[in-house]
Amino acid sequence: MKQKRVSLIIAAVALAAITLITSSSTARTRATSSQEPTTEEQMRSLLGNLNTGLEASSSNFLVGQVDYLTPDDTQDVGQTIFFNDRVKQLGAHFVPGDPRRGGRANITYIVDQAEGAIDGLTVGQTTAAIDRAMATWNGVNCSTIPITKLPDIPGLDIGLVETLLGQTGGPFMLADITHAGWLPAGVLPANVIGVTFTFIFSDPATHAPTDIDNNGKADVAFREILYNDRFVWRINGNIDVETVALHESGHGLSQGHFGKAFGTDANGKIHFAPLAVMNAAYSGVQQDLKGTDNGGHCSIWGSWPNN
Repeated sequence: MKQKRVSLIIAAVALAAITLITSSSTARTRATSSQEPTTEEQMRSLLGNLNTGLEASSSNFLVGQVDYLTPDDTQDVGQTIFFNDRVKQLGAHFVPGDPRRGGRANITYIVDQAEGAIDGLTVGQTTAAIDRAMATWNGVNCSTIPITKLPDIPGLDIGLVETLLGQTGGPFMLADITHAGWLPAGVLPANVIGVTFTFIFSDPATHAPTDIDNNGKADVAFREILYNDRFVWRINGNIDVETVALHESGHGLSQGHFGKAFGTDANGKIHFAPLAVMNAAYSGVQQDLKGTDNGGHCSIWGSWPNN
């Protein structure tokens, strides 16, 4: 996203990473050496590198939080890493009518059209799967946000985070939620399937997160979602584009993970109860929201824009 220097933004970024649980057959490679850094160590390093790059360029943005999850066949259990305690204490949500976002009450999204051709799938197929995921959230009866798609821009490579990581991508801030495409294998830790970065507004003098509507949450500027090309992607198969997009879009719409994780000694896997799209694990194709998913969405968006 070409940095439109929004004067009041010094964002901290919430990285709601989903390392969706997957079987080893769905990944291109699987790290086996016990000497390699853990996923937590890699994500901390990524967080630090992003902030170092931003500070060096005198950017108005900082990375604030990373949520990541791990496969069901590893002891490298997922963690949440925060940039600082202030970010940890606050949640983050869009402000209806926020003048810094143009005074809009709707939530906009756009899909990168440069990187969607993956594993034999066309850009049209992956874009349609992401559109279906967004439409599923938009169809929850308790809320009438609305979620509005911005027109596809053929060939435009969108991605602020990609730019910061030295990948292709343009730093364009075009929508509230950007599905910014697929990162090459090796850029993200091996266990991360998809990730959501949340940029929040910050006071230019104190660098503290702003809360102009006094709801106890940091004010979201925009969010960026990325997918990991290390995994093999499918339509209605594993790894299913729509399922991951549905989960990540939940993060894009301010939902966190849900469900209690527990291990099964017999097969060494992690399971979640109750089963939900917003479980911190990929457990196969899930293209319909469960009761807890709907409940979480309604608790956030049910009174919008009269929050």
